Amino acid sequence: MTFHGASFSIRNAAPLFSKNHRGFTLIEVLIFIIVTSLIAPALFIAFTTAQLNAPAAFENLIARQTAKQCMEWFIGQRRLNNYNSVSCPSTTVPSFCTAPTGYTLSVNIACTTINSDANYKTITVTVSGKSNATLTTLIANY
Repeated sequence: MTFHGASFSIRNAAPLFSKNHRGFTLIEVLIFIIVTSLIAPALFIAFTTAQLNAPAAFENLIARQTAKQCMEWFIGQRRLNNYNSVSCPSTTVPSFCTAPTGYTLSVNIACTTINSDANYKTITVTVSGKSNATLTTLIANY
């Protein structure tokens, strides 16, 4: 018999249930069930842990983003209005830096001297509450 240029012989075709094609043995099926039953609880525990930690990761993200937003405001003030627009020492939280519900925001600006050069200010923004985040940067009068 010829089919699109290939020839096949029906007499030489292996029967569907020959000795070469028996399927899975009982031992193979039992080993599969045992291995699957050992892996399934580990996967279940991993997924459960991930679901339980998801709110904490989200709250941590909110705290970090709030601190970053406030820090970027200070850096923007330095760029737009010069170095002296950021006064030190100060713990006043600017009105632009607002904390979401459940969080508190604090700011500390300290005058810093490096190698007898007093033209530096250290800005620390701390967000606390449901999760905590702290960002610190050093700005200079250049």
